[in-house]
Amino acid sequence: MATSEAVPYAKTGGLADIVTVLAMELSALRHRVTLV
Repeated sequence: MATSEAVPYAKTGGLADIVTVLAMELSALRHRVTLV
């Protein structure tokens, strides 16, 4: 996933929360997730 915000690296608004939760949920479904 490419994003400008992700917890714990950068967080200025709600985008970081959404991207982090989405990555965690996809990982729980056994997808390989990498944040860039």
